[in-house]
Amino acid sequence: MSAISKKIRKAYQRAAVPAIIALSLALASCSIYSFSGSTLPPHIKTIRIPLFANATLEPGIGDDVTTELSKEILGSQLRPGGEDADATISGTVTRYTNQPQTFGAGGASVNVEQYIVRISADVEFHDNRKDEQIYKGTVAGEGLYNFESEDELIGREKAIKNLVEKIIQNSVQMW
Repeated sequence: MSAISKKIRKAYQRAAVPAIIALSLALASCSIYSFSGSTLPPHIKTIRIPLFANATLEPGIGDDVTTELSKEILGSQLRPGGEDADATISGTVTRYTNQPQTFGAGGASVNVEQYIVRISADVEFHDNRKDEQIYKGTVAGEGLYNFESEDELIGREKAIKNLVEKIIQNSVQMW
């Protein structure tokens, strides 16, 4: 192996270790939050999710947010609960928009290529056992869809999933 090859190899090795560490930290910080026994107080085992109210003109959006949030809870270590549940997540969907996001030139006209659905909700996560508020705030989710090959329903589903992910993330971050 030539002296130049050895120098190049050492330079790559020196650069690779910090790059791998930085990449590992970046990926770890982007992980998806979920409810688990290790991220919430140990006494919270059951959770009640009443139907999210709908303060928008979009039919059924409160139902859909509640359904998606319930699915995420069922996929965790928490169990659904009734009036005597350890905690409650409740909310109101306050905003629903579907707007053009990106445009493409189409000769003399401008064509919309992508739309974005945005959903906002006021959310409260309450510890019923200790009668304490765990999280309260406004959470927003969005879903981008390609106008040529997808419809608003796809953007809506993406926005709901994003909203629910952020509800869980915000609730867990408080601990």
